[in-house]
Amino acid sequence: SALFLVLDLGVPERALYLFLVSTPSLLSLGAWAIVAFCASSVLALALGALAGDDEDDLDREYASGRIVLRVCEFACSVVATGLALFVIVYSGVFLSMYPSLPFLHTAWIPVLFVASALACGLAALMATAFFRQTTPDMPAALNALLPVDAVLVAVEAAALTAFLVTSYLSEPSVLSAAQLLTSGRLLPLFWIGVVALGLVVPLSVDVVCWRSPAPVAVPPVAACTLAGGLCLRVALLMATERFNLAFMSALGFWS
Repeated sequence: SALFLVLDLGVPERALYLFLVSTPSLLSLGAWAIVAFCASSVLALALGALAGDDEDDLDREYASGRIVLRVCEFACSVVATGLALFVIVYSGVFLSMYPSLPFLHTAWIPVLFVASALACGLAALMATAFFRQTTPDMPAALNALLPVDAVLVAVEAAALTAFLVTSYLSEPSVLSAAQLLTSGRLLPLFWIGVVALGLVVPLSVDVVCWRSPAPVAVPPVAACTLAGGLCLRVALLMATERFNLAFMSALGFWS
């Protein structure tokens, strides 16, 4: 998130400016949330490493101060989770709140971004679980995540479909952006990157592996989901035009 924030703003100086503005905005709050999330999650990871394994008896755990470390780790994890949820929600809300971006000025964008972010997060979790299959009960947990992943991908597909349908029924500028996405120069990025890699492949493999477990398929599917999530954001922003009031003209989002 931090990397793409810098890339989106163009130069590091603009990213630093977000932390210095006196007036709170959704963008500056999001930037601070990203930094706070990185700090709290790294701190939780460090505290968990210091606490070590939980295989010792309770008396020794009290004597070593492990309980304190575990409580602090849990507290940092809760904070990091709350900040992660804010980061997930704010990006879609931020893009959808400006009438100058007519293609994204719809309530479907926050829903789509949240569904995509959750699906990508679960894909990363499943990939991590795959590489820790020697841990007790991890294979069963990995298999239990498959239907959850299928539901999240299905919700993302439904939100994307609803977004495109409303775009095709909207004003000409929104319609042209939707056509650029689905049948114009962004066609390969959308149909191969977003639909095939991000939706069709993960959903198909989730259904098949849930019936006949095949853990070896998890890492490639997770990679497809993550690639699809990235393609979704790039494709939407490349198809978006912003209306410049100064010149009374439409410009590309990244122009």
